[in-house]
Amino acid sequence: MISYDLIAPGRGYEALRSFIESPYSKWAKPVESLYLIKTNKTAEAYRNELQSYLDTNDKVIVIDVTGKAAAWKGLPDTVSNWIKSNL
Repeated sequence: MISYDLIAPGRGYEALRSFIESPYSKWAKPVESLYLIKTNKTAEAYRNELQSYLDTNDKVIVIDVTGKAAAWKGLPDTVSNWIKSNL
């Protein structure tokens, strides 16, 4: 799971989103500024890769959620199905 907050005014999220949504990634975006991804990388390695898209005052958290329980409400069927199939 990746969640981020880009602090700089006027800072675009496009480069960060493009990296996360790149063709080699499996991902779902259930809510704003949060992605669920499926990767073989560690949380730390993925965080390190994201750093080139962040300013020093930006915030990001990457958490390994595999094998953990999950509950949700109000998500689109495509996201719900992605969670069920990939986590």
